[in-house]
Amino acid sequence: MAVINICSEREEDTAHEIASITSQRLCFLLVDSTLIGSKLNNRKGIDGEGLIKRVLQGEIPPNLVKRLMVEETLDSNVIILNLGGEILFHGFPGTLHVKIHVPSYKKKPDRSAREKERNQRRFIHELYGKERPGSDYYDLQVKLEHMDTDFSVNLILKAVEIKGITDKAGITWRALKKLKTNLERLDSAARVNDELEHPGVPTFAHPSERDFARVLDFYRIKWQYEPRSFPMEWDEEGNVKEEFTPDFYLPDLDLYIELTTLRQKLVTKKNRKIRRVRELYPNIDIKIFYGKDYKRLLQRFGIK
Repeated sequence: MAVINICSEREEDTAHEIASITSQRLCFLLVDSTLIGSKLNNRKGIDGEGLIKRVLQGEIPPNLVKRLMVEETLDSNVIILNLGGEILFHGFPGTLHVKIHVPSYKKKPDRSAREKERNQRRFIHELYGKERPGSDYYDLQVKLEHMDTDFSVNLILKAVEIKGITDKAGITWRALKKLKTNLERLDSAARVNDELEHPGVPTFAHPSERDFARVLDFYRIKWQYEPRSFPMEWDEEGNVKEEFTPDFYLPDLDLYIELTTLRQKLVTKKNRKIRRVRELYPNIDIKIFYGKDYKRLLQRFGIK
């Protein structure tokens, strides 16, 4: 997948506007602190500032934030805003790192704005152990004193075209392998939603998986979460290039379960993978739950 990282230490609203318009033009998912906060706690909701404060107060592990960023990147083409993506994805192919410079004379920050800037810097330090990196981390630096928002967006889009990010399908298999390795490392300290309160529960990649596990528990069906990955493609040296990991395994039924609540384009891709797994491993029984079937199942149990 492709990653465009945008950051700005000042004028966060301007940077958000640029990132939002760019994401709409490219049909990329905008990943910011608000999105990450919503995934951490769907019931109470955590806004962007709330996420930063809870990380700084030690209530949310920094690795959990980075883990969710990586997960979104594995699922979609993304634009990451002010989350230190230039550090997390530094050196990865299929990425574009942009820094927005706001002139000091454009708007004198008040006390509240200065505190937000300090908290943002501390937040990045908590995540990566360093302040904002130097200019060598960025492919493009946009100075707003010379251009407006629309011109800035067009400049970023031109950089995307020149780098051929979307044409090359973004991140390579080697980079994906590195991302998944990072994800496993981050798992050791990460817990999503209920896992923050109940450490014994596995670290689910998506809230839908947690809800499905609750249904299995209700029926007292034994389950394991992502216990095995099935290689599907190898390079000339025999290294695994692509693999598939079903969401659940039910040992008493010897059955693998894969949940699909994604948009049709990604569902089609997942169906292709499952067909390939069935061809390579004919003795493996895998069942896929599609969006409508899954929602109907949850409604029976009053889970929305």
